[in-house]
Amino acid sequence: MLDSILNTVKKASERVQRRGEEVAQVARLRLEVFQLGRELDATYARLGRSYHGNAGAETLHGVRDEIRRIEEEIASRERLIAELGEDPKAPHTEGQQDLIAPVSPTPASGTPSAGPGTGTVNRPPFQDGGEGGSAGTAPSTGTGADSDARPDGTSS
Repeated sequence: MLDSILNTVKKASERVQRRGEEVAQVARLRLEVFQLGRELDATYARLGRSYHGNAGAETLHGVRDEIRRIEEEIASRERLIAELGEDPKAPHTEGQQDLIAPVSPTPASGTPSAGPGTGTVNRPPFQDGGEGGSAGTAPSTGTGADSDARPDGTSS
């Protein structure tokens, strides 16, 4: 009877150890995907700077090749994560901390989520008002019907 209990405990501990190794490997792979994503962002920035700096076609093709290489590395890591039975896009599984916080680039409504004065948006709320613009979207330039007005409210 003691042997069967011992065997059961051994098997359970081996399963826990294997699962722990898998979780650790998935965490490492997720970290690599995160780091490759940052490298990809930097490479895209380099591509943009090269393009706007009128770099030659050779330079642009070299940067594009590097972007493809990084994307392939990310895809291969995500395939490994999927093979280990994890969702490669999920931020975490039970027992793991978030490595990547999900960030939405824009709210679903397509409008800024915070208004002026909240500190989260660093741009004025411009609106497309057509030719004349809408009130409050741009300061007056002094062109138009009120261009002859003086600061004291009188006209010339």
